Amino acid sequence: MRINLTTPFSEKDQVKALGARWDAAKKLWYIQDVADLEPFQRWMPKGTPKETVPSKQVGSETGPAGVADCGCDVLPWDDCVHTATTQ
Repeated sequence: MRINLTTPFSEKDQVKALGARWDAAKKLWYIQDVADLEPFQRWMPKGTPKETVPSKQVGSETGPAGVADCGCDVLPWDDCVHTATTQ
C-alpha cells in the first residue's frame, strides 16, 4: 500500500534515509509496502493507520457495534479508509 507523506523540505534527507521515495510528478515523498510505519509517523497524514503493535493484530478486536478495529485514529461513528463502503 502506498502512503503519501507530508514532508517539509528541511526534512527530506531524513525521510529519504528511511527509505521513502520521491514522486516527481506529484512533488511529494511516499512510502510503499513498508512493514514498520513507526519511523514515518511524523510525516504521515492524519487518518492513516498508526504503528502496528506486535502483541495486537489489526482487526483482532471489535468495537461496540461488532466492527473490527483496524487501528485508524477516527471516531467510532466515522468511516476510515479501511471501513468506508462504496455505494
